[in-house]
Amino acid sequence: MSHEKYKVNHKRKDTDSQLERVLLAFSGGISSLVLLDVLANLLVEQRSSHRGLQGFELVVVNLNEFELKSLNRKVAECLSDLVGLYPSVDLEVKLVSLESYADTSSFSSITVDQAFNTSSLNQVKNGQTSLVEIIRNCPNKSSSEDLLEIVKHQLILHTAAREECNTVVYGHSMTRLANEVLALTVKGRGSAVHRDIMNRAEACQGKEISIIYPFRDLLQVELEEYAKLSDLTRFEVKSTVATSKISKNMSVREILANYLAGLDDSGYLSSASTVVKIAEKLGAPAPQVADRCQVCETNIYKNPKEWLTTITVSEPAAFESEEEKEYLEEYLRTTKPANHNSSGSPIDLCYGCIVALNGVGNHSGFVWPIRPKVKLQYENHAQEKAAILDEYLLTDDEGNGDDTV
Repeated sequence: MSHEKYKVNHKRKDTDSQLERVLLAFSGGISSLVLLDVLANLLVEQRSSHRGLQGFELVVVNLNEFELKSLNRKVAECLSDLVGLYPSVDLEVKLVSLESYADTSSFSSITVDQAFNTSSLNQVKNGQTSLVEIIRNCPNKSSSEDLLEIVKHQLILHTAAREECNTVVYGHSMTRLANEVLALTVKGRGSAVHRDIMNRAEACQGKEISIIYPFRDLLQVELEEYAKLSDLTRFEVKSTVATSKISKNMSVREILANYLAGLDDSGYLSSASTVVKIAEKLGAPAPQVADRCQVCETNIYKNPKEWLTTITVSEPAAFESEEEKEYLEEYLRTTKPANHNSSGSPIDLCYGCIVALNGVGNHSGFVWPIRPKVKLQYENHAQEKAAILDEYLLTDDEGNGDDTV
């Protein structure tokens, strides 16, 4: 946030129309509370030091999860109390419904068969499906959390584009980013690690939006101490549901959060820093033609079906006794066969989404919004130039590069 575009510029002729608009993703947790307090106080300082001028406008956006989660209070009430702490600053507050992620016309029934072929069939009638209900009824907690993160990220981007904000700031600490690295890896989304934890720019509705993590060098315990000293903990919005101590009843993020929180007591708190710094050294996968996942909209660098068929054994072992064969026949008689509709259209899904949908799928398919199919060539011009150069690079029999072109 030390960039010139966030500072007061006295040379502007029309300051109000040229101010940089910054969207703050506010959840009501400690991190977002501290981030709001820091940025609001920065605006207060700018206005007091520059005769009422400020360097940017702050738009506070909350995605309404009150219907989905059991919270101790509504975030709207929290924001109403917080805005009163900074009377000299005009803070725009926007509440966005999760249902605005997609209309029901884009809902389709997604199926993944035993050979990992993915297809979708648009057979959902308008007004009969709610996104919140779908997420709430997911039997797999990690999958429902994964799908919710997809919804939240896309909604923040689209809200930023709609509100003409060129910057999005998250309150993620170094501890949270370490959690992200490990969670993405466990869930099969490792190809996105190099992008999702870095300050970056993403395109949305024809606009380039900068995503920044101002607290990426601070640990979660440091933010918690700041919140205590600044008396912000009284505004915290948190779940009223007690966290389970049984691992199988917890999501991947919850297990990792408990592990990282326990590092403070063991004296290995710096491990979070090590995880993030190693992840920062990762680059994008090798440049090649890529599809885009029609659920999470991430790039697909390699066909996940090829990998899944390599590591998965789908055929059962041979029967060792007649009793086992009888048990199988009894099971098949009493179990409804899977109804994978072959008339559905093939869709592109990444490895992570196939895993997530398998965790919540059923015989008739899993209902979810489908994005239009997009064919990608390269993520950026640097990858395209590297690919063109590789076409003219001669190699020896062992695949080593040669300087001759």
